[in-house]
Amino acid sequence: MSLWRCFIMLLLSRSGPLFGGCQVFDDSLGHVRVDLASPFLLGSDLRVYCHINKCGSRSKVSLVLKPEDQWQRHNSIELDCSSVVEFRQPDVQWPRFHLLCRLHEDGVVYVVGGINLHGGRPPDKPENITCETTSPSPWVECRWRAGRDTHVVTSYKVSLSSENGTWNWTSEADNVVLPKAKLDVNRRYRLVVSADNRFGRSRSDPFMLQSAQLILPQSPHITQVYFGNSSTLAAVLRWGTPEDLSQLSASVRLRPANSSSWEVREATRLSQDEVRVDGLEPLVDYQFQIRMCTTGTSKCSKWSSEVMSRSPGKGPTQPLRVWRILSNHKSSSLQTVSVLWKAPPPETFSGQVEHYKIDLGRGPAVREVICATSLCRFPLQVPSDLAALAVSVVTTYGTSPPAIVPLSLSGDLGPALRRGYPTANGSAMLVSWELTRPRVPGSEELYYVLEWTSVPAGHRELGWMQVSMDQNNATITGMSLGVRYNISVYVVNTRGVSTSSSILAYSGQLKPDAGPRVSVLHHNSTHLLVQWEDPAVERQRGFINNYTVYLRTPHVRSQEIPVAVAASHQKQARLKCPLGAVAIQMSASTAAGEGPRGNLIYSRPTEPAGGLAMLVFPVLAVLAVLVRLACWSCVRQRIKARCASGGPDWLVEKLPKPEKSQAIKLLEQDAILSEPSFSYTDSDPPLSPISFASGEDLYPPVPPVQHPDKPETSFLEPFVVATLDHSYKPQLTVAPQGEPPDQDQTPPRGHDSCFSGFGPNLGNLLSSLEMDSSAWPRTPGSDRGRDNWRDAEDHPPAVDLQGDTVVEVALTGGYIPQICIPSSGRETE
Repeated sequence: MSLWRCFIMLLLSRSGPLFGGCQVFDDSLGHVRVDLASPFLLGSDLRVYCHINKCGSRSKVSLVLKPEDQWQRHNSIELDCSSVVEFRQPDVQWPRFHLLCRLHEDGVVYVVGGINLHGGRPPDKPENITCETTSPSPWVECRWRAGRDTHVVTSYKVSLSSENGTWNWTSEADNVVLPKAKLDVNRRYRLVVSADNRFGRSRSDPFMLQSAQLILPQSPHITQVYFGNSSTLAAVLRWGTPEDLSQLSASVRLRPANSSSWEVREATRLSQDEVRVDGLEPLVDYQFQIRMCTTGTSKCSKWSSEVMSRSPGKGPTQPLRVWRILSNHKSSSLQTVSVLWKAPPPETFSGQVEHYKIDLGRGPAVREVICATSLCRFPLQVPSDLAALAVSVVTTYGTSPPAIVPLSLSGDLGPALRRGYPTANGSAMLVSWELTRPRVPGSEELYYVLEWTSVPAGHRELGWMQVSMDQNNATITGMSLGVRYNISVYVVNTRGVSTSSSILAYSGQLKPDAGPRVSVLHHNSTHLLVQWEDPAVERQRGFINNYTVYLRTPHVRSQEIPVAVAASHQKQARLKCPLGAVAIQMSASTAAGEGPRGNLIYSRPTEPAGGLAMLVFPVLAVLAVLVRLACWSCVRQRIKARCASGGPDWLVEKLPKPEKSQAIKLLEQDAILSEPSFSYTDSDPPLSPISFASGEDLYPPVPPVQHPDKPETSFLEPFVVATLDHSYKPQLTVAPQGEPPDQDQTPPRGHDSCFSGFGPNLGNLLSSLEMDSSAWPRTPGSDRGRDNWRDAEDHPPAVDLQGDTVVEVALTGGYIPQICIPSSGRETE
């Protein structure tokens, strides 16, 4: 540990490596001599002689001069070694320095010797002589300016002479005290100051003085310091003095406790013994001094003793900047208002913000609101007829003056807002306006309000600022590129708020990040009519100045056709297009460039109206001719015959009319006679058990009916006979002579169609009989039964019951049913 301490001391010593490297003191190597005695006159030339007892072949000798007050600075001169080495240093201005002579040999530095030298200069001429005293003081103090420091002992001699003689005083400083008793009040004296040292002597100019003119006001003493309430933080000083204050003025100087320089402040005289000093900083320890000066002269007392006092915290002195947003929903008694205000700047007050007060001005309706941000917003409901409310801030050291928030509308036109001028980086915009209307008599314009918000609203907080009436422009900061802003300006006067003037603006436009949504309204072979919807405002990122429609054949991108379309409010365009189906896309462009394309759709041309008419009219004409021909009976008969020859059976078969059936007539008569009190419609008698038997077992074959112009055919086709146990006599319904068949009857549909006209009961009865046509006996020519049936209708008197098949139905009752011969199906060739 001791080794390190020695090493550090060596580094910090004057002879250590920091000053001369590794040095060895050896006074046996020689000595040093100078040609100037100390002290010497500053500015002289210095010669130094280093005497070396022994020099090596490669030895060097150096001279080092180190100022006493500048240890890090030194001059070094190196020469070849000889028995006597002379060094010259012209114009030496160091008042004190050290001189070393060193020998360099084999990497080792030997200190041969050293000398401390001291210099000085003659005294300067004493100037600016002043003498002063006070009424009760027995002494007169005189001062002067001595000039530069001589660095040697200098004495001053003061000579005071008059007609009665001369008096001398000596001093070692730049002042002297003279006895007032030696001075006659009515005499004038001549005072001279002489300065003397070993390098020279100087003498001042004569100074004429009179005792009566030397008397100065006595120095006051500060009795109290307190801080008053003013727009700026101020200190009030109260002092005491035995002088007549009516003929004196006060001067104040002050400084913070941690400062060494005084600052003279202009003081406001409050009373004979009070002054106020404004413009102080809050919560600072100040030192105050005061002096009194005779009015109309430059005679001033000495500064009083200093007094220290700490300034208090500063309360807000300016009203808050306020604004409001009125709700669209307003009832007859209340309306919703959002009150906006900005926190006071921190440099305008001391301490902390405790809360804000909102005063409606009616009774005790005061709201205390806590807001910790720089921009505050508070919604509340107020009476609809309330014209204004007030907002103030309460801090640790005071409350601000109330700021008036106008709620009523003045009805005046607002200023005309001009276009905005964005900055290069798009973060700010300069907006200007002009108040074109004349000033309204009886009202005073207070300030402008500039308001801005992003579009659509709600994406960013509403921004606003108050602007004084002597300005017609303001800079909006904190804006973002690609965001649309709605900027408005109002003017507020004593009657309320004017209407607004608004513009839409961007601080910087970008390319859209979405394309329009396109659709087709009409598409023919040569043109198409398209319409589109713009992307959302936040995705447009600029004002759209044109669109580009891309047309191409589906799946062929190489033949794409771009069509430029100017921006318009209609959002529609009629475009030429290639033949056939087309693929359509659309993009939007702003001042920054073209954005991406929107949705891709495909469209085909519709059939022209003329071609459709050419197709419909011939069809309608043919239908009209057919309807006309169907109205002619002869044509109708031929059509029926033609259809019967090639069409299905149901197309030509006719059903008999149930109302002409004899069985139904008998049933109606029987119902009237037997049961007069019971009426029914189309009711069937009770059914009896049914047994089936072959027709060949009951009756012999019936020969076929002969027709003069038709081949021989069987009138009745074979079918299963239904036999009932009751006494039932079947009736074969044949149209009687003289009564032609109804031409309007519709042919029966299937083998049971003829029973459907008798009502639900009879139809169900006969249709419930199981008749298997496949079991019926077939006779030659039975496939022409349809023609025989048609012939029977056309020639009812020629019907013959003879044939190959006999039909018998036995029923024990008074009911005689009507039997219809079922058809055998479609005629076969």
